[in-house]
Amino acid sequence: MNSFVGSAVLMYFLGCMVFIIILLKMGFLNGGALVMEWEMSDKMVGEMGLCMVVDWVSCLFLASVLFISGCVSLFSGFYMAHESFLGRFTHILQAFVMSMMLLVLFPGYLGMMIGWDGLGVVSFLLVVYYSNGESLSAGMITAISNRVGDVFFIIAIGVMSSYLSYSFLSGVVFSLPVLSMLLLLGSMTKSAQVPFSAWLPEAMAAPTPVSTLVHSSTLVTAGVYVLFRFSEYLGEVEKSALMVTSILTMILAGSSGMLETDMKKVVALSTLSQVGMMMFCLSVGSNVVAFFHLLVHAFFKALMFMCVGGIIFYSGGNQDARFLGGVWVKLPLTSSLLVFSNLSLMGFPFFSGFYSKEMIVGSFLAGSWSVVSIFLVFIALSLTAFYSIRMMTLVTQESNTCVMSHYKMESLFYMTSLMMMSMGAVISSVMMQKFYVGYLSVLFMDGLYFYKTLGMFSLMIINILMGLILFGNNSVKMFTKNFLSLMWFLKPLSGNVASSKFLVSASKFVGIVEMGWIRGYIWQNGMATMIFGANSKLRMMNFNFIGFILFYCCCFVVLVLY
Repeated sequence: MNSFVGSAVLMYFLGCMVFIIILLKMGFLNGGALVMEWEMSDKMVGEMGLCMVVDWVSCLFLASVLFISGCVSLFSGFYMAHESFLGRFTHILQAFVMSMMLLVLFPGYLGMMIGWDGLGVVSFLLVVYYSNGESLSAGMITAISNRVGDVFFIIAIGVMSSYLSYSFLSGVVFSLPVLSMLLLLGSMTKSAQVPFSAWLPEAMAAPTPVSTLVHSSTLVTAGVYVLFRFSEYLGEVEKSALMVTSILTMILAGSSGMLETDMKKVVALSTLSQVGMMMFCLSVGSNVVAFFHLLVHAFFKALMFMCVGGIIFYSGGNQDARFLGGVWVKLPLTSSLLVFSNLSLMGFPFFSGFYSKEMIVGSFLAGSWSVVSIFLVFIALSLTAFYSIRMMTLVTQESNTCVMSHYKMESLFYMTSLMMMSMGAVISSVMMQKFYVGYLSVLFMDGLYFYKTLGMFSLMIINILMGLILFGNNSVKMFTKNFLSLMWFLKPLSGNVASSKFLVSASKFVGIVEMGWIRGYIWQNGMATMIFGANSKLRMMNFNFIGFILFYCCCFVVLVLY
């Protein structure tokens, strides 16, 4: 293992231990918090400062991020061992984790923007790490989609500038409806909610260790964390819009995952579905439950990506699940942990994902919500079970098409990272549920009622799919296949319309307007002569004493009249 990877692993695990010790010793579990603010208002025009908040949220989140980053770095020492520039890759990954730490520790708007922009820039560098056309295309879609969210945040800075306040503790400014809507839209783009969902599966062009880190606990959860911090300022309109988009995102990801054969994209679509569930939980007001699901999901999703990455590595780079049968016999540890993480994703009883999903559904059913929303939520949960069972079936069935038979054993570094990640996935939910006892006020539901309802909706979906297969003509089947496999046509719309058509139109507009008549007509036909002429006259006036006195007299009169 490279020395860069070893030092990075040691640094991540030491940082994880530091935040766990701070959490236990400082009394943050009892509701305490440490707030440190660097005030800069005396040097600036408005109210400005960098506020660092260390509480149970930031400590738990950063401990989870650093533990997963350590396991991912250990995994990259195995997966990227052939890489000539492994040190450069490790440093870019460290910059990515550092940006996430800045975002978590500085929830004030200006400090948060530093980490937010850092995540966007470094994620583009990681997606285009493999220098080929597919990586560049995926990187451009990722960068442009995330830049849309950055635009909303920049507009929000303009709104704050009009109030001369950027402080995290200034509730008057953040209670503005325009600002809360801008925060919502910016967070939706970073967390890939509808209609900004196309970039998340495309980002699978990055190396698998990057996908493990990006799609478990960092980039896609940044929007969820921002909304969690600013959830008090979301009004009813914003929460209603968030509920609609999150439910659509869950159904979109589940329906597209049922037809996807690329294993990495199936796991990415499952991440999209779970992030939609976190957003949905925030929209119903269960913020602590959403954060609990975020942490639990980070562990078992990172484990799932590691297992999928190991299978892809040992199969010679093949990502098609239809040609990866027989893994159960050839890679027993990997396949066992893959089944474990899939059962956690489904919310199977007594697995890690079961605890968080039970609380999400229980908190939702405890409120007064419409029958349509309950129906759609159970549809999304059923779709999650479908594509998870499909992936387990394709990978574990004996098809004799996999080319892994010449491998005698699994790598020691690979097995160590898997075992550490699996222990984190098992222990995290039980420990976190004990920590969360003082923060949870959720009505727990009857498990028998939940699974009866889930089974009923699953059978209904099976009947609908069988009806389409048996009684639909070829055109209906082809349209359904294209509609679901292209993520409800979001891929061509984001790639062709939003990227190519919009960028070409914008460049033509800039060439015609800014470089054309503004520069060629207005500037050359009088504006330049007027400005340069006035500049030369003022310079001549300053050189003689009478002009100097007249200039200052004019300035004095202007100040008095103003």
